[in-house]
Amino acid sequence: MANGSLTTRQQKKGLMYRGYTSSPTDTQYDPPTKFTIGINGTTPSENNTDLVEAIPISDGTVNDNGSTNLTGSSGGDNSTDNTTTYKEGAGESDNTAQNLIANDTNATKIWTIAALSTNITATQPVGLWIYIKDATALAKFVSLEIKLGSDSSNYYSLSKTAAQLSTGWNWVNSGSTNVEDLTETGTVSGDIDTFIIEIVTNNATDEFVAGDVVYDLLRQWDEDDLYQTFDSGYPSIDEINFEITYKTTINANQAAGFVIDSQGTFNADTSEVMVGESSFDEDGKTVDDEFVFITKERFS
Repeated sequence: MANGSLTTRQQKKGLMYRGYTSSPTDTQYDPPTKFTIGINGTTPSENNTDLVEAIPISDGTVNDNGSTNLTGSSGGDNSTDNTTTYKEGAGESDNTAQNLIANDTNATKIWTIAALSTNITATQPVGLWIYIKDATALAKFVSLEIKLGSDSSNYYSLSKTAAQLSTGWNWVNSGSTNVEDLTETGTVSGDIDTFIIEIVTNNATDEFVAGDVVYDLLRQWDEDDLYQTFDSGYPSIDEINFEITYKTTINANQAAGFVIDSQGTFNADTSEVMVGESSFDEDGKTVDDEFVFITKERFS
């Protein structure tokens, strides 16, 4: 159910430009051809130029599917398989995630994969899922840091404070920022194949047992993975009622694992322009679901 939908100022500018310029530039204010979907959306605004947090629709690249045990150190013990609490998505068929087990010896809990199955690409964003069972587990957190590097001393990092995390699944990601533009410690060179999860807790004695904190699905994507083109035959134009209809289908395996609450319509300019934005009641997308989005733009 839509909570809000509007045409952006960029689209209004485009309509004026195309309608009142005798020889418009072919690469400026092109017609809408595709859309994105997102999470953590807010009330649409005509001044917005993008969704709050667009998510990959296509699979992208899976760097680790969550079936590899991580080696624990400091206050972290070796991870164990969790076949009950896991994340779907990115075209993966495995039903396994990793329990991040923590002992009572150090407030810094570390888990490492020293050789990822697929190396990290420096020129793409990155994301992964972290599950926090309940308020008791979350209350132990001070911070979460994800490190991606050529070794444990030379890495790029992405950090979250406890206040930026919540119970349940957390999509921890770099947004539109590529890995090479994250905070760098040391000098990363060669293959980016080292993956480290580091959690700092309030006390050295804070422990995590199986199911308290779970990691799954380290993945990357490029810009094209964020977009889906309109279904064949769309947009359709109703000149009598001054109405334009867009239709886009998100297939069963696409965007699986996300709780979606927003949608943006974009044109095909070299730098895509968001021409419309909608928000709606959040809805979880599984590999068994097909979502069909129908958006109408009406002039009166």
